[in-house]
Amino acid sequence: MIGIFDSGVGGLSIYKACKQKLPNTSFVYFSDHGHFPYGEKTPDEIKKYAVKITQFLIQQGANLVVVACNAATISSIQYLRSIFPIPFVGTEPAVKPASLATKTKKIAVLLTNAASAGPAYQELVSKWNNGVQVFSFPLPKLVQIVEENTLHEKASEQYILDQINQIRQLGIDTIVLGCTHFIFLKPFLKKYFHDDFTVLDPTEGVSNQVKRLYDKIPDKKEANQDILFTSGNPAILADFVQTWLKLRIEVKPVDIYE
Repeated sequence: MIGIFDSGVGGLSIYKACKQKLPNTSFVYFSDHGHFPYGEKTPDEIKKYAVKITQFLIQQGANLVVVACNAATISSIQYLRSIFPIPFVGTEPAVKPASLATKTKKIAVLLTNAASAGPAYQELVSKWNNGVQVFSFPLPKLVQIVEENTLHEKASEQYILDQINQIRQLGIDTIVLGCTHFIFLKPFLKKYFHDDFTVLDPTEGVSNQVKRLYDKIPDKKEANQDILFTSGNPAILADFVQTWLKLRIEVKPVDIYE
């Protein structure tokens, strides 16, 4: 079984990609809506949540855990690897492939406040910018728009258009979706800006790494039955799964922080 967690619905984009690569594998997903959004939490707070969630996912039978949140990956994954004896796969902004793809030598990374402020993100940019200008855009409002499932409302569309137009005016030709929530913006970006930007996200790289590591785990017992847990309102997660993934999966509320 593969465990996946995020602060909300964003990690479902990672779940979808992993399920396509491992269709006969069981998944357990934890949405920490009770502490949403992580982008406004400190690294220490996020680390504490990540430990509790990982313990819970292992109790459910997870043999591998995907940290499907950039802020949680940046603040927690090295610590999780040091205290739990299972493999972890994190998510991080696709700065390296973006720096190779850009022709104008200017890329934009859309991310949350927590991720943009973290030293790990700054190290990532320094390591892979390769002479490319990296513009970081913390856009926490976009996370809220995705969570509230209001992407197609006029006010939300206008907000996104305004942000992306500002990016385009800087001569940027490559956009990195540095938060898993933002992956759900890809259809919107393709609709309005399909000729203007290369848009990169971590789903392909993460799902490939998950499959590679999971295939190496011996004696796995699979029932191919996925289940979703949330520390918040289960109706939010269930509605999003049905709307965006066209799936009906059981969602259970649970308090793992007692």
